[in-house]
Amino acid sequence: MGEGERDMGRASSIQIWQYITAIILIFVLSFHLIERVPGLSPLGVKSYEDSVKIEPVKKAYSSYGWILATLLIVALFHGLNGLRGMLLELRQGRGWRIFVEVLIWGLFIIFGAWGLRTVLLMT
Repeated sequence: MGEGERDMGRASSIQIWQYITAIILIFVLSFHLIERVPGLSPLGVKSYEDSVKIEPVKKAYSSYGWILATLLIVALFHGLNGLRGMLLELRQGRGWRIFVEVLIWGLFIIFGAWGLRTVLLMT
């Protein structure tokens, strides 16, 4: 199997992850948005303004922090993977591909750690 065929198989498996994260995002983001809707919110808020006050937000983080952490990681992966695809279409070459991979994984680690730190501090 040549390098082009190997890259094609790798690209299609990464695209499958893009679809999987899109499906997960639909559910997790829906829950996150429903938290803010009066009458539907599991937090029992009376208005949107109540849903963004500190106490309901702290309650959401302590009750549903794992959902927010999932939203963070999945959205970050989905977005950065899309950016990765665009950058790889911009130029070709092994050096560029390595640069893009290192850049994307570096951004994922930095933003993921910062976001998880925020979620963990609120729980």
